[in-house]
Amino acid sequence: MKKNTYKIFSLAFLATALCVYSCTKEEENKDNSNPPDVVTDDPEPEPEPEPSEDTLIVNVSQTPSMRNVLIEELTGNHCGYCPLGHKAANEVVAAHPGKAFVINYHVPGGLADAYTTTAGAVYNSVFNVENGRYSIPAGTINRHDFNTGSAKLTLNYGNYAPAANQIVAMSACANVAAAASINKNTRELKVKVQVYYTADGTGSSNKLYVALIQNNVLGYQSGASGNPNQVVGTQYRHNEMFQKFISSFRYSSLTHTYSAGDDISPVTQGSLIEKEYTYTIPEAFTDQTNNNSVTAVLEDLEVIVFVAEGEREVINVCKAEMSYKQ
Repeated sequence: MKKNTYKIFSLAFLATALCVYSCTKEEENKDNSNPPDVVTDDPEPEPEPEPSEDTLIVNVSQTPSMRNVLIEELTGNHCGYCPLGHKAANEVVAAHPGKAFVINYHVPGGLADAYTTTAGAVYNSVFNVENGRYSIPAGTINRHDFNTGSAKLTLNYGNYAPAANQIVAMSACANVAAAASINKNTRELKVKVQVYYTADGTGSSNKLYVALIQNNVLGYQSGASGNPNQVVGTQYRHNEMFQKFISSFRYSSLTHTYSAGDDISPVTQGSLIEKEYTYTIPEAFTDQTNNNSVTAVLEDLEVIVFVAEGEREVINVCKAEMSYKQ
C-alpha cells in the first residue's frame, strides 16, 4: 500500500512539474512576438547618409545633344565699338537661353586697359591677328573656323548671331556639366566637372577648360552709349569679365609660347570623366604683367567650363551651378 501511494505521489508530482513547465513556456511565447524556432528576416538596412554640405552633386546627361555656344570676345575699355560687341553677344545669349555663354577677355591696345589679362593678350595674338594686325571687338564662336577667307579665327560682332545659329545645329560628341561652391569665410572655390562622351571624339585626348569670370565691374568704357543696358550713371557695368583659368594656363614671355587646358581621356563613346578643382579667391585679381587689379566680389563670380579639341573647336560648354557656404 505504501508502495502504491509512493508511485501515485510521484506521478502527481511529475504531472504538476510538466504543467508548470508547459505554462511557463506558453507565457514566454505570449510575451515574445517571435515564436520559438522561427528565423526572423534580416533587419532593415540603415539609410544612406545624406551628402555633406561640401559635396558637389553633378549629373551630366548621357543623352546625345547638340552643341552649346561659347563666345570668347576680345574687348577693351578704350575701344569705342566694343559695347556694340557686348550687346551683340548679349543678344545671342538671350536668343539661346541656357545654351549660350560669354567670356570677355580684355586685351592690350593703344591705351592701357585697366582689365587686361595675360590670357587676353595671348588669345588676341593667337586668334585675332592677320598680317600682324588685329582689331576689336572680335570674337571666336566655339573657336570654330567658319571659312570666312580671313586668316583670323575671330568674327566681327555682326556675325555672332548667324555663327551661333550654325553651332547649335551641330551635334556634340560630349556633354559637360559642372557645379561650384564658394565658402564665404575661407574664400575657397570648389568646382566639380563631369564630361560624358555620347560618341567618339577626335584624337586620343581633349582639353578641359575652367574659367572664372566676374560680373558687375563698374568702370570706364569708351562708347558706352552703344550698349545702354550696361550704363550705370557715368560708369559702365562690365560683365562676363575674364579673371582667371582654374584649369592649367601657362605662358612664357621669353619664348612667347603658351599652353592651356587640362588633358582628358579617353574620348571614346561611353567614357565618363570627372575632375575636381579647388582655388582660394584673393581679395583682388591682379595681373602684374599688365598692371591691373580688380576687387574680387564673391557674389559676382561665375564659372564657365568647356571642352575643346586642343586649342581649337569647342565641343561643348556649360556654366557651373553656383552655391555659397558660410
